[in-house]
This record gives sequence, C-alpha cells and structure tokens, in this order.
Amino acid sequence: MSIQERPADETMDGPQSQPQSTLPPTPSAVHVTQRIASGHTSPGEGWENYYGTGICIQVDTSSAGFNGAPIYTTSIGGLAHHWLLSGTNAIYNSSPTGFTLYIRRSDGGHLEPADAQSQGWYVNWIGIDTP
Repeated sequence: MSIQERPADETMDGPQSQPQSTLPPTPSAVHVTQRIASGHTSPGEGWENYYGTGICIQVDTSSAGFNGAPIYTTSIGGLAHHWLLSGTNAIYNSSPTGFTLYIRRSDGGHLEPADAQSQGWYVNWIGIDTP
C-alpha cells in the first residue's frame, strides 16, 4: 500500500487512536448573585495610624445593603503618590456593612494619616454579595 492509498485513520506506525476525552477539573464554588455594589471613601478622610508602620481605614459599605458575606476588591485613588502603596488586597474584618483596609509603603518608608490627607487618598471598592 502506498502513502496515497493508506486509509485516513492510519499512519506509518498503524491506526491512529481516537482523541481521548478528558474531564475538566472540578470547578470551584460559583456564587450567583444579583447584588454588586461599589463606592469610595471621602478623599483624605478617615485614615488612622497603624503602629507607625502604616495606616488603616474603616470602610463603610452599609448603603450597599448586602445580605451575605460580600467579596470585596479595592484600589487606592488620590492626587499623587498612591502608586507606591502596598496592601490594597489586605482586607480585614469583612462584613455586610464594611471592612478594614491596611496600607503601607512598598519601599518600607514611613507612612502616617497626614500623608493620606495631603495626597487626598481614598479607597475605591466593589462588593459582590454572596448568598
């Protein structure tokens, strides 16, 4: 049998095996929700000293009306220098009515509430309610 005469399902080494069907990995829990809310804190306001190494802020999300334990994501906005901050993912004490965010300088430099006030830093947040 020449190459031109070989059946389509055969190769030089014999018949080709059919592609194996693989099952997808087990999915993580999926939460279907109808409530997504967002907001921001007042620029430069509400920041507190955190042991001299950073600052923190209590973020009030009660106006969102979350019922379950929301999943929050945050970013920092402001007039200047907020690019050198770390901790926007350091969300603590998360509840349907708010959370606490801890921030420090990524270079380890000194940071205090006056820095946040003078630069007009604020927290942008998005919350996704979970059933």
